[in-house]
Amino acid sequence: MKKNLLAYGLVPALALGSYGVAGAQPEAVAKVVLEQSKAESAGAGAGPISQESLQNMHDELEQQLYQAQELQKRLNAQLGSLEKRMTKVEKKTNEPRVDIHGYGRFRWDKQHFEDFQGTNRKSVWLNLFVNHRINERWSLHSEHEFENSLSSNHGAYEADGGFDAPGGKKYSRPVLQLYTEGRIGEVKVKLGRYYLQSPYKFTFDEKVDGWQANYEVPTRWGRKANVTLNSGNTYSRVFYGDTENKLDVWNEGGSGNVRVLSLIGEIPVVKNTNISTHYGRMTRRNDNLRRKTFSLGVDTKLNRDLKFWAALAKSDSETLNKSHFLQLQYKEARADIPGSFDISIKKYLQRGHTGLTNWFNDDIIDSTCGDYKEELRQQDAANPGKPWEHRAGEFSGIRIGADFVPVRNTKLLVNYTFGKLGLFDAGQGRLTGKRDDYSFFRAQWEVYF
Repeated sequence: MKKNLLAYGLVPALALGSYGVAGAQPEAVAKVVLEQSKAESAGAGAGPISQESLQNMHDELEQQLYQAQELQKRLNAQLGSLEKRMTKVEKKTNEPRVDIHGYGRFRWDKQHFEDFQGTNRKSVWLNLFVNHRINERWSLHSEHEFENSLSSNHGAYEADGGFDAPGGKKYSRPVLQLYTEGRIGEVKVKLGRYYLQSPYKFTFDEKVDGWQANYEVPTRWGRKANVTLNSGNTYSRVFYGDTENKLDVWNEGGSGNVRVLSLIGEIPVVKNTNISTHYGRMTRRNDNLRRKTFSLGVDTKLNRDLKFWAALAKSDSETLNKSHFLQLQYKEARADIPGSFDISIKKYLQRGHTGLTNWFNDDIIDSTCGDYKEELRQQDAANPGKPWEHRAGEFSGIRIGADFVPVRNTKLLVNYTFGKLGLFDAGQGRLTGKRDDYSFFRAQWEVYF
């Protein structure tokens, strides 16, 4: 009887010690021990149990418990090793060492100016991205961009003909980006040639040959604030028509011998609202001419489907030194969701000396300062006014646009921009008071792969 009671007292201890061992169930262990106890009791009768037999039983149970724990440790080690191997396999599958993807664009642009016919450009674009994972912390990235004008049939590798040479190819960039990216402590770093865009592409939108350092700061709203510092060489045309420009005030073509310093701050203030700032300084190495620009903007979700952006910019130039825009967008077109779409409207006041790279943004141009100015110059004989008599220092107008995703990994984009180009005298750097009508239409089909 006492032996049975002893067995019943030892069963919970053995069961608890064996619980968690792979394949071992406490109920099964208890059942085996009870059956063994009953068998021993039947064979030995109801006689008294000695202290020695109790000690032997205790030692046997401790030995069994030790063996079960050792087995559990070995099984846990095997499971841990298997989990690490599975993680490596999944990483190789989901994050291959070399990844290539990209997108193609079929585009039709139509520019119209008040006094003469604008450009009508059909083009096809191809952008390839190559990512190479060096190790767990560093990777190498490149982007290769090719463009062919279907209107003039200029090939992707034609040499740049120069400012005055006809047929010059200015758009193809076989190596648009080439940089290494990684982490040094908590700081994310880029080194090489990379594309830099200020918030909303408002004051900077160009390549930089240099470095970038990005640091994330946790906030009480769960999202992280970003501080990004950039420095390097870039291309800029913002000194065109600047009253402090004593070297080539009439050269709207710009210069690539320019050093840029850019500091960007993106701060989430509440759940669906962000404040963005950008301080930039541009220095031309030829004569150390310097220009500083500051911008401040906000973007927020008014409700589930409605987004709003607003920003203003100010530079230290003596003229054309203030800009702003307001934008409202309904819904969002996502290439991975067929049938998704968005509709947007944007109001501009864009002046030339408030940026750090381009004269205007969003592909707005005047008749003398743009990517397609050669086509406009070739029309001089047929136009009642010469293009250089219509230099513009500001644009004030509206853009209406829509995006639609008909099938997965494609997008159809259509927008129309219209407004007034404020004409200016580049030598004086000031507006003349005359304003030209201007419109710009774009239709584009994008395919992602």
